[in-house]
Amino acid sequence: MKWRTWQRRLVLGCPSRVISRFVFPLLAALGTLPQVSLFVSVAVLSSTLPTGATQSLPSALKPVSSSSLPFSTSSDLTCEFDDVRRRRDKVIRIGVILPMYDADFKFGLMYTRPSFEIAREEIYSIAGLLNGYSIEFDYRDSNCSDVYGPLEGIEMYANKEVDLFIGPFCDYAVAPLARFASFWEIPIMTAGGLVEELNDKTRMYRLLTRMIPPYTQLAECVVTILMSFKYQNVGMILHQWKNPNKPLTDQWFTLEAVFLLIQRIWNPGISMEYAKTFDVSDYTEAELESHLRDLSRICRGERSRVHSVYL
Repeated sequence: MKWRTWQRRLVLGCPSRVISRFVFPLLAALGTLPQVSLFVSVAVLSSTLPTGATQSLPSALKPVSSSSLPFSTSSDLTCEFDDVRRRRDKVIRIGVILPMYDADFKFGLMYTRPSFEIAREEIYSIAGLLNGYSIEFDYRDSNCSDVYGPLEGIEMYANKEVDLFIGPFCDYAVAPLARFASFWEIPIMTAGGLVEELNDKTRMYRLLTRMIPPYTQLAECVVTILMSFKYQNVGMILHQWKNPNKPLTDQWFTLEAVFLLIQRIWNPGISMEYAKTFDVSDYTEAELESHLRDLSRICRGERSRVHSVYL
């Protein structure tokens, strides 16, 4: 993630902005003169303290006259968080957290950003819909990461810069941010987050709205078909990385929902023995043949007296 610089993150007019603009460069320039840099930094910092708060300082460290400083210290230097500006100017600020590139599903910012801009214009064209409000977008790159994606949302929340999250898309990125958003009372919408864990709308993910049906709904469809044909022994073969450091695949999450539903309502005796995995980037024909033979023996061999099927 490309973190914003301090000058951009600190609000114009705040003492902290003054410090970032003048003190940091000055201390860097006077780094070889510690006694001078200490005096300057204390003088500037003490000028931002409440009235009377500097009385206990030694006389050598009391603030200098404001006329001798390279900036104004008048009362117009007031901090204003972004939420104050939005309420005053009637602005809805939407944080869009998506990967910059997403070749698999085309949910990357390079593909979706134009659609957000078009959608905003469509909303503006409907008279009275926003009641005088305008919409701002803040685009952030999640890198499809469970670290960088949530951190972008945390930064926007900490700076009071967001009213609604769109994204992240990737399951490992949306899950932690959705939990935080429920605590922050900030709605979050995503086209991802299809795993069963995110179905909890009572507390953990109550403000999460998914725009695509989750894997559990697909599982209900599949199990309904299996039950209509009396297929109880179900063999599954799916792609999963051999490298344990890589995340679980979409194929895993999809068939996990099917497997758990079969186990819950149709065949409690099904076990992980009925599921075989292979890595699409590193497999052999012999490996696949071995998996198919094992599943055939389990599902259609002597151990099975009911109808069977492979997924």
